[in-house]
Amino acid sequence: MRLIREYLKLIRPYGILFLGFAPVFGAVCNGQDDVFSLALLLLIGVLGHIFVFVQNDYYDVEVDRQSKYVVQRPLTSGTLPRAHARLLFICSFFLSVVFTGVFFFSLRCFLTLLLSFFLMTLYNRYCKKFPGMEYVLGAAVFTYGIFGAFTVSDQVSVFALIISCIGFLQWVFSVGISANLKDVEFDTKLGIRTTPVRFGVHVVNHELKKPMSFVLYTYGIKLLHLIVALLPFLFGFSSPLLFGYPFPLFGFLLLAGFLLFTTQVILTTPLDKRDQMLRYEGAHEGLALLLIACVLASYLVEHLGNLFVFFLFVLFIAWPLFCLRFLYGKSLIPLE
Repeated sequence: MRLIREYLKLIRPYGILFLGFAPVFGAVCNGQDDVFSLALLLLIGVLGHIFVFVQNDYYDVEVDRQSKYVVQRPLTSGTLPRAHARLLFICSFFLSVVFTGVFFFSLRCFLTLLLSFFLMTLYNRYCKKFPGMEYVLGAAVFTYGIFGAFTVSDQVSVFALIISCIGFLQWVFSVGISANLKDVEFDTKLGIRTTPVRFGVHVVNHELKKPMSFVLYTYGIKLLHLIVALLPFLFGFSSPLLFGYPFPLFGFLLLAGFLLFTTQVILTTPLDKRDQMLRYEGAHEGLALLLIACVLASYLVEHLGNLFVFFLFVLFIAWPLFCLRFLYGKSLIPLE
């Protein structure tokens, strides 16, 4: 059981739904309503998540060993050998290719999948060497959504492009801002030039000092994310009404408010309260996933039914909490 838990820590199942559903949402917004096909795309999305996160730990193992916060990760602690991690992400890649070739093969679909994995690998190899690499990872998530759309048709709808853009912007925020901000002190010591460091974020007496340019950049990315997420309502792809009531619109506004609030607390939480910052970052990512479900709610009800949408919301809320509790107990604080 302990060994299984270590593999699960390596895979990070608590965050598996965001990338897992990227090809699903891309396909749905391009007209797919076959549950079996969507289930296969979810499986391929899960394999993509395993690939990118296990490969990230594989390449960063020497850097992570120098951080007191993640030194207990399975690879840095030596609980799992690097060779097992390499085998795991390689198998994830080949299984994705096989499933695509058997069930969804078209030239555009296949090339887009390969491009997405290439961009994931590019990020994992060079994220500690160059600033702005979160845009490469965001492009991989965007491409993964387009891959899902291509499994339905060689023509990608504007709706699928918008949904994929939402994923792109959220990953740019969560990786380039949230994830990197908490590690500024460690990254600065090692000469790692992440986006916050390039903006001039630095530590003075264990306190993060953030230039106004970085604060404006942070809110700019988040506001752009929310504006793009609103476009399906504005263009009429998905209705702000459900059963005659503005439940999706109300949910969007409520979640947007919480996303702006968590953005603010991520920026203002002191460095000595890193665990609290991690909680806010996790909540922010969960809210961003719920935002997509809220925007798509009426469209999903129309094409896939009420039960599917109900299950989706329950899954998006319960799954991360269950996984974090199972792996890290009551603290719910992952090794990030």
